[in-house]
Amino acid sequence: MYELISIQDRSRWKKILDTVHVTDIYYTNQYFLGALKLDPGEAWLFHYKDVDGEVIYPFIKRPVNEVGTPFYDVTTPFGYGGPLFKVEKNCANLAANFRKAFESYCQSEKIIAEYIRFHPLKENASYFQNSMKVSPLFETYTINLKNKKALVEKKIKNKNLKNINSADLIVKKLGTVRHMFEFLVLYYAAARRREEADSYYFFTNDYFETLISSMGSDLHLFGAYHEDKLVSACYVLAMGDTIFYHLEGSLTKEYSESTMQTLLLKIAEWGEENYYSFFHLGGDFQGDVTNDKHIKKEIANCEPNIFYIGQQIHDQQNYDKLVTIEEEDIIRRYRNI
Repeated sequence: MYELISIQDRSRWKKILDTVHVTDIYYTNQYFLGALKLDPGEAWLFHYKDVDGEVIYPFIKRPVNEVGTPFYDVTTPFGYGGPLFKVEKNCANLAANFRKAFESYCQSEKIIAEYIRFHPLKENASYFQNSMKVSPLFETYTINLKNKKALVEKKIKNKNLKNINSADLIVKKLGTVRHMFEFLVLYYAAARRREEADSYYFFTNDYFETLISSMGSDLHLFGAYHEDKLVSACYVLAMGDTIFYHLEGSLTKEYSESTMQTLLLKIAEWGEENYYSFFHLGGDFQGDVTNDKHIKKEIANCEPNIFYIGQQIHDQQNYDKLVTIEEEDIIRRYRNI
């Protein structure tokens, strides 16, 4: 059996997450409020339950055509997501029966396609390797904030760098509202430098305003100053025991390369002081050759986790008629920055 919970039913949504002990920020009702600004549609939480356990799967249902019989697709929002399992007996049976129930739901709702950004820390892509097309995109990196010895070594190494990091850089925790427009200047400067970036990733002011109002105290902003000028900044999401790198911006490419390591390590230090256990730095698309990727790999102290995307066509005939997106465009569209 399954239950569908609308984003409007905030209390029920939260109760389901609490029931299956989910504290990950990407599954929360408030995160989806901001995500709907990027992927307009309807947000739902699909809650499946049988003798083998429970599955939760929040997604966005989007229209794919404007005329004729309405058809839809479903997607997880920017970030990470996908089904999460609370197994009581047989995991394989739970996964198989959940997929049957969800496919039946898609058929009844005229949902022709499904796209999933799986969660690298939950490793939930492994449940679906045989039931849909699952593609690995890149490695993601994490700092274990409880590994104090490794964290201290990273900080010492960073202080010894002969560049702007060690000389004149000051990192501050900033007000998410007060400094939003200063951040946007840096964010759009960085976005324009990414020649390969899809226009999807030029997030509007409306997105950031909704993100700030919906996430409240779970959203944090850190900025790096050089000679009293804000040159780099980064929004992070924090809930449960984990901090997630979300979006960043830098005034120039040179500042991005010079300040990123110091900025991330200062956030890690703040996380350690505030009793978080992990700081997930994310990664970058494998086709991009950027310094950021090497920096994140360098300061991580955990084994990397793979970021996967999943795709399943539920109605091939109507998909071929209505959707023109190519395979490489799907990969671009569901990357994370």
